[in-house]
Amino acid sequence: MDDTNADVSVGLGFSRAQQQLKSLASSPLASTSDEYQKQVQSVAKQLQQCITQIQQLSLFSSNETPDDYSTSELKLILATAYLGDVLQKTTSPDLRVSVLEQALKNYQKFQTTCQDLGIIKHTGQVQKAKHVDAGQTRMHKIERFKQQRAMEQETKELEERLMGDEDDLEEVEREFALKLILLKVHQVQDDMHMVERELEMARQMADMKRSRDEQQDDRVPSSEWRLDPHSYNVDLQTGQHTRPLFNERGQPTRPFVLTNNRQMIKDQVFRPGWALPTMSVDEYLQQEQERGNIISGGGKEPEPKAEIDDNDYDALDAEVVKQREWDDFKDNNPRGAGNMGGNRG
Repeated sequence: MDDTNADVSVGLGFSRAQQQLKSLASSPLASTSDEYQKQVQSVAKQLQQCITQIQQLSLFSSNETPDDYSTSELKLILATAYLGDVLQKTTSPDLRVSVLEQALKNYQKFQTTCQDLGIIKHTGQVQKAKHVDAGQTRMHKIERFKQQRAMEQETKELEERLMGDEDDLEEVEREFALKLILLKVHQVQDDMHMVERELEMARQMADMKRSRDEQQDDRVPSSEWRLDPHSYNVDLQTGQHTRPLFNERGQPTRPFVLTNNRQMIKDQVFRPGWALPTMSVDEYLQQEQERGNIISGGGKEPEPKAEIDDNDYDALDAEVVKQREWDDFKDNNPRGAGNMGGNRG
């Protein structure tokens, strides 16, 4: 803290980084666009320079308290937390694991600095949540949300007071800086839990990708296991053999097929993969009839039953009697009566 000029340069760089952060927060650009990512890299570089200068100056020490620092120096505590926020905005899939690891380290540095200076306790706010039931977890989140909303409102009111013409602006600015740090502690704790979960998934995805790449590398390239066409004297353009079938001693020089029908072999290659019909339905029926497998004829057809004349009362009465007898028989012998076990002894 002895080098005042260095402190001023660090403060100016940090102020620029804060302005760039506000511009990023209100930027209409898509987070995946090249221009937005360039701005992210610019802010990250600016914050990293501030952190490097702070470390070179040994600005913060565990032997001191916030009362030992000026308001402008207290604001520099937020540099590591802001860098963690900016690193999370990097969208490169290949760099995701390393970016999340760097963001987590910066969040941890921010918490450690706050602990060393006595801004927060070593237990409590920075302590990781224990495994409790869902009800307690929900109540804890609601309570933290209410506290964070109240702190955001207080910070907003203090920022509005800084824009005014009050006489005690220095005290308001210092209170604003401390409230801003405490608010960031709450936000960082939630961000750390999200980063840890995302980092675990990103590492799993990276391991899966690495495993797939290793399996692909282990495969032998096709050029190493395929047969070399030059060893069989095959023209690569025409596919024809350039070596004669037999040498001068009558010995075969390459594989060949014994056949007298070249077209038959070609037809067997270029054909559907299913069985095709060899004859039509009419040809099949004609062939079956010639073999005697189709029965025709059958003799003289029965004569149609003669209709009863309406004036032939005897025939009509006989027909009525016949129908009544048939009805009586059906009543005495219902359908299925023979299967009801009536004939069992």
